Amino acid sequence: MRYVNAQEVGREKIYTAFQKGFSDYRIRFHMTQEEFFERFFGSEGNELSASYVALDGENPVGLVLGGVKDFNGVKTMRCGTLCIAPAYRGKGVSDALFSLHERSAEEIGCRQMFLEVIKGNDRAISFYEKKGYSRIYDLRYYAVDRRVLLEEKARLSEELTMRGMSIEEFFSVKEQVGEVHLNWQTDFQAMKITEDIHYLGVYRKERIIGACAYRTSGKICFIWVHKEERLQGIGASLLQEIARKTLGEKIQMSFSNHMGLWGFVHRLGFREEKLSQYEMVRLL
Repeated sequence: MRYVNAQEVGREKIYTAFQKGFSDYRIRFHMTQEEFFERFFGSEGNELSASYVALDGENPVGLVLGGVKDFNGVKTMRCGTLCIAPAYRGKGVSDALFSLHERSAEEIGCRQMFLEVIKGNDRAISFYEKKGYSRIYDLRYYAVDRRVLLEEKARLSEELTMRGMSIEEFFSVKEQVGEVHLNWQTDFQAMKITEDIHYLGVYRKERIIGACAYRTSGKICFIWVHKEERLQGIGASLLQEIARKTLGEKIQMSFSNHMGLWGFVHRLGFREEKLSQYEMVRLL
């Protein structure tokens, strides 16, 4: 068995290792090689230099993806995926790949390691806990039929206006958001490199008091209303406008351990999806 950096193999081998590793997974991934690289090396933030492939001869049988960024103010290595072909599980392949993943994090100077794992995947959770990870956040997914939002009686007061925002305007909101935990795939750094993201703002004169980032599929990447302007229908108005603009049947959102957002989405008719994850962290 050979373990090689992903920069040293072609895209086909990386994609094949991924396909084999998830061939019997409870959630099926139906994506082309191009879609795989666009997603996992785009908004997911993985890097070839921090990823490794297990090869049996020339046959790809395992994969670990890694990506590095300042996450919540700390230089962090995230495990984007760890997957092993079914016939090669229980033979030390995952340990070998993860050892390379850990060593890469240490060499780069990361202060912590991070990953998401599906609740109920007890084997994976146990594996990561043995590697020193702890469960820190619950990541939950929510969805609502866009028609429900279109029926919402949301209306902005006359002194407020809503309009599209430039990415520069949107990023000016970052300082006002403060120390709030955002998900890896939808924090400000991720949105900056993700295609098909649109920005919508609510203004009191020229001051931004509400903002939302969304994709045409109906996925909400980020929503925020200034703390002094909440409970006035601003967030609901943003989502209603997005429901008018998007192509998908549902409006979807995910977030971790946030009581305010939880109450907000439930009042608007969002319902929790069956899938949920733990966000796990290991300090270095």
